[in-house]
Amino acid sequence: MADRTHTSRLASYKNAGHGATELRRKRAELSVTLRKQARDEQLLKRRAMSPEAGEVLDTEKVMTPAEIVQGLKSADLAVKTAAARAGRRMLSREQNPPISIMVNAGVIKPLVDALDRDECQDLQFEAAWALTNIASGTHEHTMAVINGGAIPKLVSLLARGGVVGEQSAWALGNIAGDGAAPRDAVLQLGALPALLPHLTAATAPSQLRTAAWTYSNFCRNKNPLVKFELVAPALPYVAELLTVADQEVLADTCWALSYLTDGPNERIEEVQNTKHLLPRLVKLLQHKSPAVRTPALRAVGNMLTGSDVQTDRCLEAGCLDHLIALMHCGKPSLVKEAAWAVSNVLAGTQTQIQMAVDKGLLQHLVSVLTTEDIKCQKEAAWAITNLCLGGTPGQLDALISAGFLEPYCAILASPDQRAVTVVLDGLTQLMKAAAEFGQVEPLCIKLEEIGALDRIESLQEHENEQIYKKALYILDNYFVDQEDRNTQPQESSDVYQFAPNEADGNINF
Repeated sequence: MADRTHTSRLASYKNAGHGATELRRKRAELSVTLRKQARDEQLLKRRAMSPEAGEVLDTEKVMTPAEIVQGLKSADLAVKTAAARAGRRMLSREQNPPISIMVNAGVIKPLVDALDRDECQDLQFEAAWALTNIASGTHEHTMAVINGGAIPKLVSLLARGGVVGEQSAWALGNIAGDGAAPRDAVLQLGALPALLPHLTAATAPSQLRTAAWTYSNFCRNKNPLVKFELVAPALPYVAELLTVADQEVLADTCWALSYLTDGPNERIEEVQNTKHLLPRLVKLLQHKSPAVRTPALRAVGNMLTGSDVQTDRCLEAGCLDHLIALMHCGKPSLVKEAAWAVSNVLAGTQTQIQMAVDKGLLQHLVSVLTTEDIKCQKEAAWAITNLCLGGTPGQLDALISAGFLEPYCAILASPDQRAVTVVLDGLTQLMKAAAEFGQVEPLCIKLEEIGALDRIESLQEHENEQIYKKALYILDNYFVDQEDRNTQPQESSDVYQFAPNEADGNINF
């Protein structure tokens, strides 16, 4: 499995020497892991809790599920509303709400019917709230709400706004968050046009938070991706929301963008071409809250997997300075994501690589290589391997001057097989460059001095066939006696140089 994953990852690299789409990485092989992480960072579903502690008065009788259903079927609006309120309270329990018991008791149909009672907003509100909490349960619970015919009625109430509209948005967000099929059912019944008026900075804070979270769930889930034309009309609204002060709104808006950019380049293009959106998103990479920085970083990182033109737009918006700062933020998940984003810059054109070099980014990558977190180290190693694959001699010289070789080769001792494979690939490319410029011997000497040769030799016994073959290739092709002394490198000021007469720089050991 690991070998297949690595193969797919290498195949999605890109640089000028390896074809237009070969080096830059996409996240397909990590999608399952990332979705699990995202569930921790952004809730798929939310249950609406009763705001008052001990809301039931001493004089009120606690109703059973059967009594609630019976009350909901009453012709008396007051009785019906009281039953809906009792059902909502029961479903709002903090611990173990009896969702299955209520569903099995037959509560959904009368709750859905109650959504039609325009003459009593209190009843509609309580019914929408109860359905919200049922839809916060399992897939079966959500499907029971869908099959009960709730979606079109919730969409209609959402369009009217107010507190009932907000609660309806919450219910639709829970339904959409259940998976691709429920999400599509919600969107196909017109939920986005009904939600759009709520996605403005002028909306009341509570309603705006709910609307932004609901929209993020409209964009969420894969297999299949959401039909872009069903969610794209909100992009101008999204661009505006990136300027609000509310942290929750910013976070959910950025999550929505991270979902929309995790796909074909055509989607990235539409997002980037939305007026004011990209510079505002990039600016949020420096937001004080990790809850905002995390999805903003993922969205920008997704854009950097796109075309060279799309990467150029991110660079022109100033993303490199923010990525460098994030690599030193002390939060491993953000450091890892920032290093991944940087790796895709270094998988780009030589002009893009040079922009990163000129920013001093290589020294920061070396710093990440020395961290204790192997996930961070691995992403930094990918970035360096990308530069080895596509960099000019001058850019390779800058990499060597940054002191990358020892911490880079230390990863060869890691138990992470993909990390080891990444480093072996980078060393192979570096050795090929050394051979081209007559620098094999000094590089071999340097690798032996830092203990890398011992590690490469030990990998000949590795259980992973791909790893031992790569190690064997390096040993057989470069660590042998060189009979041809005509390739002896020039020596100057106690350092060896690659291509000393080339205008674009030297590579020195």
